[in-house]
Amino acid sequence: MRVDELEISDRVAEALMDKGFVNLHPPQAEAIPIALRGDNLVVAIPTASGKSLIGYIPALELMVSKGKKVLYIVPLKALASEKKDDFDRFKELGIRTHMSTGDLDSDDRNLADADVLVATSEKADSMIRHGSDWMKDVGLVIADEIHLIHDPGRGPTLEVILTKLMRRNRDLQIIALSATMSNAFDLAEWLHAKLVESDWRPIPLKEGVYYDGRIRFDDGTSREVGSDGEDVWSIVKQAIQDGGQSLIFVNSRRSTEALAVKYSKKMSERAGRSLTQAEAALLEGDTESTATGRKLSSCVKCGIAFHNAGLTSRQRKYVEDNFRNGQIKCIVATPTLAAGINLPARRVVVRDTTRYETNYGNSPISVMEIKQMCGRAGRPGYDPYGEAVLVAKSETDFDHLMEDYVQHDTERLTSKLFNEKILRSHVLGLLATGDADSEESIIDFLKETFFGTVSQLFGIESVIDGIVRSLIEEDMAKSTGDGIRITSFGKRVSDLYIDPASASILREAVTKIDDDTEILPILLAAAMTPDVLGMYPKKS
Repeated sequence: MRVDELEISDRVAEALMDKGFVNLHPPQAEAIPIALRGDNLVVAIPTASGKSLIGYIPALELMVSKGKKVLYIVPLKALASEKKDDFDRFKELGIRTHMSTGDLDSDDRNLADADVLVATSEKADSMIRHGSDWMKDVGLVIADEIHLIHDPGRGPTLEVILTKLMRRNRDLQIIALSATMSNAFDLAEWLHAKLVESDWRPIPLKEGVYYDGRIRFDDGTSREVGSDGEDVWSIVKQAIQDGGQSLIFVNSRRSTEALAVKYSKKMSERAGRSLTQAEAALLEGDTESTATGRKLSSCVKCGIAFHNAGLTSRQRKYVEDNFRNGQIKCIVATPTLAAGINLPARRVVVRDTTRYETNYGNSPISVMEIKQMCGRAGRPGYDPYGEAVLVAKSETDFDHLMEDYVQHDTERLTSKLFNEKILRSHVLGLLATGDADSEESIIDFLKETFFGTVSQLFGIESVIDGIVRSLIEEDMAKSTGDGIRITSFGKRVSDLYIDPASASILREAVTKIDDDTEILPILLAAAMTPDVLGMYPKKS
């Protein structure tokens, strides 16, 4: 199916085709007409198979033909920047794009003339808490990477913001874009949406495990890898010798830098180049040169780079752009890079399948997250195939990686909202925004969340009763006889987007501070709050 066969205006069709969007992939051809009819839609298709366009086309048509505003929710700031750049390509249609990922204690009044807002779920929720007028005119919400609703950190806020928006505007259209998952139908039921599922990919993907000098793939084939004593480097080197590029996924920021530096000398022999003065200055940190920046500049000269949350947006963009144009042959990255950022490579190497979690120690990375990393293998239009390789340390590890990751289905999506600490903050937010004004209305709200759709809510009444009583005791809410209302202190805590328990600790500390108070007790009070994660030093 061609773009100009869709039920869209000529202006939108011409703009799309001018940008090279002419023929639709099969999942796009199935999903986009459903979205253009105004139906809610859940799309669950493999990474790198064209999910974004399924959101872009209905968004462009809605803004151009109906003058409605679009909210595009992303899980990561880095992904927000990419989406803004994508929408900015359609400026000739008169579309103004605004990106909002920063201060949670603001309502972003400067976006009044924006047609599309790209924001993290936390920022979108914060704007509702601040009473943003812009949010009232939204006609379409696109929730990208919605499978991250199962993430304990980001998921509950995404779940709550979508529920708030659906309850406030029953005519609101929602398009939810996801990687493949085993219970996409649960999401579709929650969002009252049509479901499009597919395992189609633009180019073939082979997943396998490397052990003892050989990659064994899930299709029964295998490939010898000449090893020079460094397994990961050998796998990467082979892909580059074949004319491709590689992504290496490791489990920590420190590891990305260490591995890139370690391989830089070997890579320099194959892809070394000189940098201009401007490039070196940008990579080193512009006016404020940093150790990380100097390290990055040195690696990029050799044709390799690292990519993590410690880089500035300009450094990240430089690395991504130069990987796309082939100047950088290999990127060593944290799993963040797999979460939606469009950066495919011939071969993906997953070195680590566990990572350190604060207070829990080393924990397995989910199958879904590993599959997302693997899905980055294969560059449409450049690579004839994609290869994703997990690295085993022993024969037992080989069996584990093959059975529990390569050949395993992704986990079922579950809500992470039913946690008292998480609920405490969101209950306060509901009272602050007027989305609830009694225990009964709080429970009614929860019934319409993803959590309420897939569970029976057993015991929720006693949990909510306990949370409300604690908010009243801390003077964040007041019982009015026929309901509950927020206090000025509670509203401020909600606006600041901090845990109510943190606010109570800080308030108590502030009341004890006088002119003679030293700085250490103040820092100690801040460190005692739930918003500041505990850290346990290693024995070494």
